[in-house]
Amino acid sequence: MSYSSDITKLISEGSKAYSQRNYELASEKYGDACQLYSSLNDNKEDGDLLLLYGKALFQNGIDKSSILGGIETNNNEEEKEGGDNKDKKGKEENEEEEGDDKFQFYDAEPIDGEVSNENEKEEEHENEEESEENKEENKEQGEEEEGEQEQEQEQEQEASDFEMAWMILDVARGIFEQQLESLPKPTTIPIPYIKSESDPIDNEYIITLKKLSETYDILGEVSLESENFQQASQDLQKSLKLRLELYPRNSSPISESHYKLSLALEFVTDDPLSRKKAAEQIKLAIESTKERNLSETNPEKQKDNEEMIQELNDKYQDLIKDPNQNIQQQQLDIIKGILGESLSGEGAEGATNAIVNNLTSMVKRKPTNEGKVNDLSNLVKKKKPKK
Repeated sequence: MSYSSDITKLISEGSKAYSQRNYELASEKYGDACQLYSSLNDNKEDGDLLLLYGKALFQNGIDKSSILGGIETNNNEEEKEGGDNKDKKGKEENEEEEGDDKFQFYDAEPIDGEVSNENEKEEEHENEEESEENKEENKEQGEEEEGEQEQEQEQEQEASDFEMAWMILDVARGIFEQQLESLPKPTTIPIPYIKSESDPIDNEYIITLKKLSETYDILGEVSLESENFQQASQDLQKSLKLRLELYPRNSSPISESHYKLSLALEFVTDDPLSRKKAAEQIKLAIESTKERNLSETNPEKQKDNEEMIQELNDKYQDLIKDPNQNIQQQQLDIIKGILGESLSGEGAEGATNAIVNNLTSMVKRKPTNEGKVNDLSNLVKKKKPKK
């Protein structure tokens, strides 16, 4: 689609900022391009511009979430200022003490009136010191509250980036789906439509289908970052379905889709079969990567694929394990570590009874060690199972 010169300039500036990983500037430029397009076209939206804008917002949200720990610098400055104030205050107190010493030259007892006046002065001085201390405490408390408010605002900003990205991408999704319904489906091109990712695409239906699959993919990633795993699994499932029309099963987009979908399914807690479904998706990702690696001629890519296959295999083995077994093994490892036992995986089940007997004998022989046994049970309870 052709755009006006002003919109084209904004797109160019946004693309340059995006390539430099300046996602905040990129999102501003793409957002301006969307707004300008809408104002020039009777408030209509452009799916391509919205897709660019949504991607930049998403990346900007990820960037901001990684720098939320920057408040520590401000805290250090506050501590430094607090230390300077303490030093200054200590110096003032020393000077005051020296000043009080200067009035201790008289051997004679003071008159009653003088004693009364001195007591009043001392009380006033003490009240002034307490007032200064309260002011300092209130100031420090105010600075701490201000720092907390800034952190909360940054967290809200991060959340709004993800929320805005999801809304923008959802509008783009609706536009692409409407376009797809109005386009004729190719009958002369067999599925999958794209044999190789480097192949040029000139069919409008296939181009729009690819945009829609990408939109669903990023929608899924946004939901993953927001920990909305149910929504992520739905969007990633749709992206995978569309990509299976576009690409061969051994292509990298298909392997990637299987993997992302497994991440979402693993944490869908209201589905008792979600863990099993996640394992199935990992298995499909392994098969896709293995098949692709058979035809790979680049040694570096072959090595990368092999490493990926190993990582996926580890993930698959973790998913097919009974979570209760993992908990029991972790509890056993804790007990072995405390008792100094050195046991291999073989015979671990039999060793459990021996360790429990050791614990029992410890409790019987040394009733005063009840606290240690309680500490042990606390450790076992606090230990979280690996996912």
